[in-house]
Amino acid sequence: MAKLDITLRDVIQEIPPKFIQILTGKSATKLLDTSLPEVKDRRVDFLVELEDRKIFHLELQTTNDKNMPFRMLEYYTLISQKYPSKDILQMVLYLGEKPLKMENKIEKENLKFSYILKDIKEIKCKELLESEDLTDKILAVLCDVKNPSKYFREILTELSKLPERKRRDYLKKLLNLLSYRPKLMEELRKEENKMPLTIDKETIEKHPLYKDGIEKGKLEAKKEDILNLHKKTGWDSNKIAEVLELPVEFVKEILMKNK
Repeated sequence: MAKLDITLRDVIQEIPPKFIQILTGKSATKLLDTSLPEVKDRRVDFLVELEDRKIFHLELQTTNDKNMPFRMLEYYTLISQKYPSKDILQMVLYLGEKPLKMENKIEKENLKFSYILKDIKEIKCKELLESEDLTDKILAVLCDVKNPSKYFREILTELSKLPERKRRDYLKKLLNLLSYRPKLMEELRKEENKMPLTIDKETIEKHPLYKDGIEKGKLEAKKEDILNLHKKTGWDSNKIAEVLELPVEFVKEILMKNK
């Protein structure tokens, strides 16, 4: 997921105003250098100065990491060294599909340390969608989207009004963020099929995640054909795969699951 993490960091470098306000309750005023002092170069995911002069440090996490508290403590120390006069607000924002199971503190005899741990699905999409900033609206795809078709319809409509270069850039960011929420890709495909050509379908259709989704969708549609043919003819998986022009392993898997 490293490549995807880089994409998400790139998205938030534009300082989405509503997103930061939801996470901190305050407005960000200045984007800060994310590299930290050490023998080896260390870089945090996101670092801004807030309106109350505090430093807000955000880490994006897609998996449960038992060492996260120690990583955050290390970051806290390094940020403090770089900005000794500033108070620091730290948060880990969990983006994963699996339940959040990480700790957000260290409690030892001579050390007590904690930070905010938040699941992005707790953020209400509506709050981000009400923002006037398109970056906020694109980030909403990572929240618990209650009405995916409506969300994509509105986003694609807004993107279709942008100049071509800017539209392609935002489309790629949206598609990359969907790598965290692959189940929503089908809804995007449905909505983009209804859109005018000005949305630049070529950008969408060339994206690896989109192409993978199409292939999976085609295979899903063949499940009923496999089961019906097996029931009527009694053919084995090899024969069915040959007739329907499908991968043998896929046919075997469908038949096994429906014994």
